[in-house]
Amino acid sequence: MPHFFKYVTRDTAHKIIGNGTLRWSSPPLLNDPFDMQFAFQLRIDRQAVLAMARDKLWQHYSGELVDRPLNMLGHGIRLLRDTVPGMSREELRQAFGNSDDESMGILEKNIARYSQEILSQFINDKIFCLSDLADSIPMWAYYAQNHAGIVLRFTDETPDNPLTQARRVRYVEKMPSLFDNEMLSDDLAGYNCMTPERIIDEIVWTKSSHWAHEREWRVYAGIGRSNAPYEDIPFNAKELDGVIFGVRTTVAERRLLAALVRARYPHVELLQAKARPDTYELVIECADY
Repeated sequence: MPHFFKYVTRDTAHKIIGNGTLRWSSPPLLNDPFDMQFAFQLRIDRQAVLAMARDKLWQHYSGELVDRPLNMLGHGIRLLRDTVPGMSREELRQAFGNSDDESMGILEKNIARYSQEILSQFINDKIFCLSDLADSIPMWAYYAQNHAGIVLRFTDETPDNPLTQARRVRYVEKMPSLFDNEMLSDDLAGYNCMTPERIIDEIVWTKSSHWAHEREWRVYAGIGRSNAPYEDIPFNAKELDGVIFGVRTTVAERRLLAALVRARYPHVELLQAKARPDTYELVIECADY
């Protein structure tokens, strides 16, 4: 992205610009109560999963080996290949009995508990949220003091910039499913599909479509430096390259903040949001304060 934008109040803008720090927050502090705190669902076709799993289990035992991480069942299948080769499909089925069906039942019964255990591991993790929009009328109202606040413009084109790790949030209609048919059938055939990377991806970068208008990007820092609910982390002064004043930011406040910006960040461009007279839109123009 050429630029990212952070909508803030006047007081928060003074703290960020004056202290040279940005606040990274944990899930309980986010304004969406479902953000990184939703319940994983289990939306699968049970019979289709069982049929797929049995086909994959047979291939795993009798076919060419696939170079994939194994779960405990997978290690058992590999041991069986070596110690009892040549079993028929029915003999293999009898050897494992109804373990796949039983595993499905256990998963269905305990999905809420599994979900809670997974989400609890993220409760103190830190994220930093931005948008790729500077002219969102609702966001100026929600986060920038009813258009009297500020939008800070950041660039990721500086050395060791954490914003290079920013990823776009996915907006979805339904809470994510812990597995889909393909993944769960893989798991029941001996392959490990519960990777930390996939779980982190689902939890950190998935939000309800109710928030799609925000066009959010976020950087994930894991636990950060502590278990505190937030951390104020210094940023490279060159990362901040623009300050946008709101339509309702007072002249006195503009001059005060502009003086602070010029003193500490002389490279930063000062801009002004203005309401267009002919349409429900904002325009961002260069400012001279």
